[in-house]
Amino acid sequence: MDLEAAMGVVEALKWLLDRWQIVLIIAILVVAYFYGQSQWAEGYNKAQAEGTAAIAVLKKQYSEQAFEVASKAHSDLLLQVTRAQAAEESLLGQYTLHAKEVEQLKDRIAHVTIQYKPGPSLAARPVPHCVFTAGWLRDYNTALGVSPASTGAAVTVAEKAAWPTPGTDAELLESGVTPADILAHAQDYGRWARNNLAQLNALLDLQKE
Repeated sequence: MDLEAAMGVVEALKWLLDRWQIVLIIAILVVAYFYGQSQWAEGYNKAQAEGTAAIAVLKKQYSEQAFEVASKAHSDLLLQVTRAQAAEESLLGQYTLHAKEVEQLKDRIAHVTIQYKPGPSLAARPVPHCVFTAGWLRDYNTALGVSPASTGAAVTVAEKAAWPTPGTDAELLESGVTPADILAHAQDYGRWARNNLAQLNALLDLQKE
């Protein structure tokens, strides 16, 4: 082989070597790219999985906390309802007791308003006629907050100024009210007052609890 041919072969080999270097570099770059992509995807998937797991844990914690809060609220509500029902039953029981007591007292009105004994061991005799004047009845009602017209409204200064002059018929005529009427009214009024007191005590007990 002459020198010129040898130089041609060398040049050809050199050209091939340059091309293989380029291909090798490209191959390395491609491999590096795909490796990097693989690593990035693996890291992304790992981070996503960890994030999803953390979110699931937080959701579970929040769900458990919400359940505990809801359960406590429900339990507290049931307790309040139970207490309210017990208080209501107790209150209704007292109302019923008061009503029965008043009915028993009403049955006794005739026994204590029709006859009386003027002294020990003396025979009973009819109770003398007891007079309650119209003025007495008006003042009695006024003391209870009832107007002279029996409307149930509060007595005003003008109404008081318009009352009859003392000594007139409107003041001193018989009202028609009997001791039995007054006793019956006292029993009804006492029942109303006791019911209100029982209701107030029940509300105070609920507030304390």
